[in-house]
Amino acid sequence: MSNEYPPLALDDLVHIMSPSPAPPLATLDDPQLPLRPKTTSPEPQNHADVQEMRMDVTDMQDTSGREKELPDTVVNQTSTVRPDPEQVIRQAEIISCLIDQRDMLVRQAEEQKLRWNSEKDGWSRMAEALIAQQSKHRSAADRDEDLERQRAITDADNRSLRHRVSLFFYHAPHR
Repeated sequence: MSNEYPPLALDDLVHIMSPSPAPPLATLDDPQLPLRPKTTSPEPQNHADVQEMRMDVTDMQDTSGREKELPDTVVNQTSTVRPDPEQVIRQAEIISCLIDQRDMLVRQAEEQKLRWNSEKDGWSRMAEALIAQQSKHRSAADRDEDLERQRAITDADNRSLRHRVSLFFYHAPHR
């Protein structure tokens, strides 16, 4: 990352959207767009700066009493872990790429589902057409043969059920 600009603040990353449909004030291509001003931050810029500051404060061992309060405060304040601005920027870019990839995968899945549904509808229509065509060209003898087969199956089912009913009543306790 260039040393020309200070680390990004939260306001640089998060922009509150206005509910009004007004156009944005400036675009990135706008030559009038001012660059981010160089400002000094009260917080250290990176891990190396923090370590250097802590070393400077710990070197101040000859202080006593009230003067020791400032070094202790500096050590306490710098002991908390702050995210590196470069890392935050890299993570934001990675998150943006991952969101784009997710959106692309969702679109591809929706397109694939539409293709599958249209293919399934096509196969259903083809099957219906083949069945209709076959039933038109069947002779009366073929239809009679199908009816005879269905009647034989029904008769066999009836005999089986009668036998089961008779066994049930035979083994059932008499009242």
